[in-house]
Amino acid sequence: MTLNRPDKLNAVNLAMMQDLHACLDFLNHAFDCRVVILRGAGRIFCAGADLTSSPAGDAGYDWAKFPDKVKSFWQMQHELSSAILKFRRIPQPVLAAVHGAAVGAGMAFCNASDIVIATRGAKFVNAYIKIGVSGADCGSSYFLPRTVGFHRSAELMYTGRDLPAEEAHRWGYVNYLVEKDEEAVPFAVRFATEFLLTRSPLGLRLTKEALNYNMDAGGMEAAVKLEDRNQTLCAQTDDAFEGVRAFFEKRKPRYGAR
Repeated sequence: MTLNRPDKLNAVNLAMMQDLHACLDFLNHAFDCRVVILRGAGRIFCAGADLTSSPAGDAGYDWAKFPDKVKSFWQMQHELSSAILKFRRIPQPVLAAVHGAAVGAGMAFCNASDIVIATRGAKFVNAYIKIGVSGADCGSSYFLPRTVGFHRSAELMYTGRDLPAEEAHRWGYVNYLVEKDEEAVPFAVRFATEFLLTRSPLGLRLTKEALNYNMDAGGMEAAVKLEDRNQTLCAQTDDAFEGVRAFFEKRKPRYGAR
């Protein structure tokens, strides 16, 4: 999946929001797609929301013509934030391959991804506070404390300072660092090929589901019961039998497209 407005540094406008929704809705039912790699075209990953565009100028959206600007802005905000949520709702693990900068909504895409690969020269910027609005946006106040802890999240959200990729890696926000911009996507492809596409398709999907639910589980017992349900389902599939055969035959499993 490519954020493809390189002439605007992949800044998110209404057209991109609608494309994101369409793509993510498709992926939610695309059982032959097992992993998603998210990248940005051009010089950087994503510059955040396009502050030069106005929803009122787009005749394709009725809500953009609301005379009450609060209502139209709320709808635009909802269009963006609900797209972020869909990155968690789709069953495929999402690998963000980041180069240059991931700013504002761009960092939010990374927050909602499962694995982050970044070039050493990249940076992440929770920039909202710097343009006169709250530093909590697009799920940042939910994702960041769960990823880097409360105090580090407070620092990023209160200040909007740059978080260099090497520091983000030390914090555990970035999984892997690569040297050059052009290495991020190939690394993500190799990682997916070696470690994700060789895993049970249903098992991978249910693992993401368990992570989503158990981040907010009421306690250990609720988390374990969901895991029990997932294991019982997976154990009855052809994937499980193929996985066991492959283990004893000392080969990689062949799950095919199922």
